[in-house]
Amino acid sequence: MRVAMGGTFDVLHAGHEALLDAAFALGGDVFIGLTTDAMALQSRKTVSRYETRRKRLDAWLAKRGYKAATIGPLGDPYGPAVSEPFDAIVVSEDREGVARSLNEERVRRGLPALAVHVVPMVLAQDEAPIASRRIRAGEIDRRGRLLRPARVNVGSTNPVKLAAVRRVFGTVFPKLRVRGVDVTSKVSEQPFEAEAIEGAINRAREALKEADYGVGIEAGLFWNEQVRGLLDVQYCAVVDKRGHVTLGHGPGFEHPPAVVERVKAGKTVGDAMAELTGKERIGRTTGAIGFLTEGRMDRTELTEAAVLMAIVPRIRRDLYRGGTAGAAAK
Repeated sequence: MRVAMGGTFDVLHAGHEALLDAAFALGGDVFIGLTTDAMALQSRKTVSRYETRRKRLDAWLAKRGYKAATIGPLGDPYGPAVSEPFDAIVVSEDREGVARSLNEERVRRGLPALAVHVVPMVLAQDEAPIASRRIRAGEIDRRGRLLRPARVNVGSTNPVKLAAVRRVFGTVFPKLRVRGVDVTSKVSEQPFEAEAIEGAINRAREALKEADYGVGIEAGLFWNEQVRGLLDVQYCAVVDKRGHVTLGHGPGFEHPPAVVERVKAGKTVGDAMAELTGKERIGRTTGAIGFLTEGRMDRTELTEAAVLMAIVPRIRRDLYRGGTAGAAAK
């Protein structure tokens, strides 16, 4: 089998390694198209010279024991794969469209289409793809570890929510910057059922902006058939720069009948609790849960539970989304 693949391979990293390993796993001979300096500079400001990149790639192949390889210059997106008798092409998921277009051109020329093997992106610690430009900029190292503080924007200026996010994300990222962003949930002031989830997602997306993660937290009332009543449940949504959303929620608890009646009459839980307790803006301090449990749990702890549940799939990415199965050759 003859296998084609290509890339710039500017700073060799974990993503490149996964892509190369996938090509050689198919067996046979592998042609590696190495972009020329002119082509590489079309999409980036700085790149190592072709000969330097080739020497690094040769050294890595030798260290890995991959002998059935040929490296050649790649001056356009297709290279020799568009006209020569290859059997398969290996690409990262962001280049799948190029492979499909290449096959269309092969068929137009009367050649058989290549088998397309798509390799998932390898993600850095901040869940954005590992890329040479990011390594050059000092954002990450070659394995994808963050070298700068993780940037987290929270869709609220409530100090309770900010403290909860800071504590939970601080267990994952040694360096952290958390900022509150004043956004709207785009749902009712007192959400019920799915509205609370929608509000959390809206807040997360609105807050993201230039950060690595956007976090939205929204409490709502959910009907529970077993208790035949409404449970107050806090939802958290976390979105990353790729638009991927993860959700989680904290414990649910019942409000006193006096609060429920006020809410059914149109008040928010916050207003109803303020009337009951005489404490204004209780949601920015201990929360209803602090009053109802007599200090055994406060709202920060309750919010922390929701935030932690929302990032479970991000803590164990190896189990939820395949970990570092592949990458782009950038």
